[in-house]
Amino acid sequence: MSSVFPTHHLSIGDLILSTHPSMISTVLGSCVSVCLYSRKHKVGGMIHFAMPNAPENVPSSQAFRYGNLAIAALIEELRTLTGEASRTFEAKVTGGAAEIGGQPSSLQAGPGNVQIAREILSRFEIPITGEDVGGSLGRKVRFYTETGRLQVAEMKRTETQSQIRKVLIVDDSRTIRELLKRILEEDPELRVIGLAKDTVEAEKFIAKDKPDVITLDIHMPGLTGVDWLEKIMPVSTLPVVMISSLQMQDGNEVFRSLELGAIDYIQKPTLSEIGLVGPLIREKVKAASFAKVIRYKANAQKAMGHRFHSSQGLSREIDLRTVLAIGASTGGTEALKSVMAALPPQIPPTVIVQHIPPVFSKAFADRLNDICPFEVKEAVDGDELKISRVLIAPGGRQMKLQRNAHGFCVRITDDAPVNRHKPSVDYLFHSVASLVGPKAVGVILTGMGADGAKGLLDMRSRGARTLGQDEESSVVYGMPRVAFESGAVEIIASLLDIPKNILQVLERKKVG
Repeated sequence: MSSVFPTHHLSIGDLILSTHPSMISTVLGSCVSVCLYSRKHKVGGMIHFAMPNAPENVPSSQAFRYGNLAIAALIEELRTLTGEASRTFEAKVTGGAAEIGGQPSSLQAGPGNVQIAREILSRFEIPITGEDVGGSLGRKVRFYTETGRLQVAEMKRTETQSQIRKVLIVDDSRTIRELLKRILEEDPELRVIGLAKDTVEAEKFIAKDKPDVITLDIHMPGLTGVDWLEKIMPVSTLPVVMISSLQMQDGNEVFRSLELGAIDYIQKPTLSEIGLVGPLIREKVKAASFAKVIRYKANAQKAMGHRFHSSQGLSREIDLRTVLAIGASTGGTEALKSVMAALPPQIPPTVIVQHIPPVFSKAFADRLNDICPFEVKEAVDGDELKISRVLIAPGGRQMKLQRNAHGFCVRITDDAPVNRHKPSVDYLFHSVASLVGPKAVGVILTGMGADGAKGLLDMRSRGARTLGQDEESSVVYGMPRVAFESGAVEIIASLLDIPKNILQVLERKKVG
């Protein structure tokens, strides 16, 4: 009988170390994965990095995208876990293709990634017991943490080519067009097929070259990016990532774009910031290219229609002594709007982490406050949890729960990023798990990566009820998928059904 292992998927910049028998999978092009194994304790971990060496002052949220930092961190994590000297570990290295589907990496990152892995493992006196590197094709990789076994399958050329995502850049600034092209093509799985200075040129590129994803400037002369998005969305399923200066005055346009169906938004880059913002831009554009385009306007209207129907007769039965904690990322602003607008006026104290920049979190909270029948505000340090109050974590800060004389309040801290995020869902969920235990309900919505999965599992293990958004309704089925695969999700539901499921869980959750 074959064993069934919990499965974890590793993305660029992720580090996974499992104390239980697990299978870690990833797909590699020029990136490299290092698998580290303790034969004595039968545990192991794996990292997936994109570039050899980190630039100066790299933010901690981006650190594990670079081999020199990621490998050292994995070694330290395994040493801390096992108490062993690093020289007792075994390493396997794979990846580092020179090109993907005939598209060479502009930085020749593959060979450099392999070399940095060898150098750092040698420095820590860790023997490399297996190596599958180089070549021109990508690899599918599986690592079994209990045995140290590594499976590597070379991808077929047609399969590899399907991994290449065609990008159309639409921006009236030639400098920005060229800069974005330079940033994106550092990833061999992204190929820029056109540079359009306006929407007229963009439509010609779309008809001729059929891109997988578009980057679209918000501000352009003539037909703005937002106006054009409103024009094409009713007839297009092309994923769009908006380009914004991430200044306060862009907030309304960014949120309007997301309402219309844009997948995400990124900061307009400058030449001096390539090393810092480049990895995040590539990650967001690639994720968007695989994302579902969901028109939230119709969903929000349906959710509003559900609100009074689904909540009738339930408000008196809802256990208002619970704490509702929700986490979301890519696609989350509209998903949260859909969920929150469908809840009744009386809800338990609620705390939310949405991955969002500092300049937009207050605007997002204000927009929710305008459409919800209860108070929604950007959290301030010391804010108390109250019935029918929703606290949104401020961008660029961490939020956790703390006991006070009246029950609970939030602490807003400048603690380091968790899972590369600040605010982090895991950071919040772990505090809810430890302080609230079985009197909590946790919900994880659409988003890229794995933030929140561990915290939600912590919540469930302490008796909390947990829900996760299903794949069909998620813009990016990343965070909910990892949470589900780890056993953290008790109830899987579509976005439109999540409010009803929250109410049902609250209704029958009678705690003493």
